[in-house]
Amino acid sequence: MKKELRVTLQAVTPLLLAGAEPQSPELRPPSFRGAFRYWLRAALGGVIGDGDIDGLQKIESAVFGSTECASPISLKTYCTSNKLNFQDTTILPHIERKAVGSRKAFKAGENFDLSMFTGKDNDRIWNAACSALRLALTFGGIGLRSRRGYGTLCICESSDRELVPTFPESFCGWEKYVKETVEFAVKSVKCLCESAGKNILPDPPNGPTKYPCANKMSLIQLCDLKAKTAMDAVKQFMKNVPKDPAFGGIRSRQASRQASPLWVRPIKTNKDEYGLLFCVLASSFKGANYDKISNFLNEKFQGKVVKVKGWNS
Repeated sequence: MKKELRVTLQAVTPLLLAGAEPQSPELRPPSFRGAFRYWLRAALGGVIGDGDIDGLQKIESAVFGSTECASPISLKTYCTSNKLNFQDTTILPHIERKAVGSRKAFKAGENFDLSMFTGKDNDRIWNAACSALRLALTFGGIGLRSRRGYGTLCICESSDRELVPTFPESFCGWEKYVKETVEFAVKSVKCLCESAGKNILPDPPNGPTKYPCANKMSLIQLCDLKAKTAMDAVKQFMKNVPKDPAFGGIRSRQASRQASPLWVRPIKTNKDEYGLLFCVLASSFKGANYDKISNFLNEKFQGKVVKVKGWNS
């Protein structure tokens, strides 16, 4: 029996997604698969811990494949119009000067469909894949600068609203949606791990963990900025975020890059107003300082903290 989910997605912020040629925007299913895999791994780590990396990779591969085994989950993208429009987009929207680099990106407001399907009649794998899709599109985005609000997508329509509901358009709606999305993810990966014979932790790890995953230091926070547009909300964050190793970035002396543990995405909190949704996956790295991140958010973007059993409590 074939299982299929089809969602209509709208770009809330410019979508910096391309293939081999960075200046040629391209809808690429592998980019979606990579994002879904990341968030599935984050949920798995909160359920079985980060001590058995090999075991975790086997469970992850059972859903999204590996170099040794094909994935039972397939992804396809479809344009709902003849073509998607794109434009030159600065990658540092808070800095108004010509010297700032820019890339071609799919414009905010563009719609397209994403289809996910499998030929396997396995509810555990299917639910885990759907939960990964929900986590990825709820907390992050797709493509370049997705940790900083670019590539944010809105689920406008869904062929299965029970498994993957459409996005809310109010602050209270987002609080409920986030909690239900995380609860569904925890339940789904627990079932998947139990079927693989893995021991389930009574509580998520204390954190910070070896790699980014759900743990007791993993913060979820919503802030209602009442910004006029989604990009205005992103700009407010970018203007305030400090240049500090705790927030990731490029270290020129070592010429190394550290991905930020803080994910930021704009959310619609009212008819014509936007806020921000923050998600911290606390892992160990040189320069990590989660007190700094927490203090920064409480000072600049104080809002509603969300606690979910099995994820961060």
